[in-house]
Amino acid sequence: MRVGIREREDTTVSRILSGLKLEIRGKVELLPYQDLNGLVQLCIKLEQQVLRNNVKSNHSSSYIKKYFEREGKQSEEERSKDKEKSREGTTTNTHTSDIKCYECLGRGHISS
Repeated sequence: MRVGIREREDTTVSRILSGLKLEIRGKVELLPYQDLNGLVQLCIKLEQQVLRNNVKSNHSSSYIKKYFEREGKQSEEERSKDKEKSREGTTTNTHTSDIKCYECLGRGHISS
């Protein structure tokens, strides 16, 4: 455009189509368009749709992954607690209010 070279519209359309991503190109080839402007608008809409779908799938898959990781950690923690309880022989629940400081035997803080 800067140097003023004009080319036929069908040549421009084929050049644009060859430069598209494969998933967008496959969808564009299935949908009708009238002219170069219609093709550009269609490509923009399809690209936005693909980006939205990728964001949704990445978000949902990362959410699912985090959920299962958290569930796995909880089950490991529960297993370790069960092992400790079986060692002690009692099944008492420990609350944070039951924790005493090692040095002064006071409640409400823990000496590390």
